[in-house]
Amino acid sequence: MPSLPSLSLGADEAAQADADKPKSERVISAADLAEPGPLGDQVIGKGNAPVTVVEYLSLTCANSAKFQAETLPKLKKAYIDKGKVKLVLREYPIGKAAAATAVLSRCLPQKDYFKVVEKLLSTQQTWVAQEVKPDDIYNAVKFTGIKRDKFDECLTNQSINDALVLVKQRGRGFGVSGTPTFFVNGKKLAGAVSFEEMQPIIEAALANPAASAPAAQQPQSQQHVSANPA
Repeated sequence: MPSLPSLSLGADEAAQADADKPKSERVISAADLAEPGPLGDQVIGKGNAPVTVVEYLSLTCANSAKFQAETLPKLKKAYIDKGKVKLVLREYPIGKAAAATAVLSRCLPQKDYFKVVEKLLSTQQTWVAQEVKPDDIYNAVKFTGIKRDKFDECLTNQSINDALVLVKQRGRGFGVSGTPTFFVNGKKLAGAVSFEEMQPIIEAALANPAASAPAAQQPQSQQHVSANPA
């Protein structure tokens, strides 16, 4: 099997501790955040929702898995399904296994993206390690019907790797240093943010949209997905 690409940009593992506790920081330009990366964004919700939540996640991150399992269902029920919020997922892989699975999730068919992300996050204990474990990762995603030879090709796709490096570098420019990191209409939150912690920030954005304008309309080339990721 070819050598696995690396998305490590240095010092992220040490910086992960910075995202272990929820914290609120400066507001980032919503227009800058709205610009998609070279692969387009993965979006849950209606494109014209007044509040945009951008999540930078790593598929090996326990806090990213916790948000997926505990906070996202509440967020969907209260806001996303009602057209008030859209969630934009962006990759910020930390470590070799996270890099490989980020590339894989983008290589698989678009229709399977959210199912694959949910599956990888919910089965971290079976495949997460310091080194990449292709057999265990394949067992987690083979429900998509992907054949092993195609899986191996996806896992080492250099063009997707290079695109995700740009996504991660841009995230760093927004002040992302660990996962998960969120931007609610530009307002930054980091760490194991609960629904109860995120809710008042969403409510404030809904009540005063002029103070925190939603992201600009996304270009047509960007991917809009409103299906349940579970």
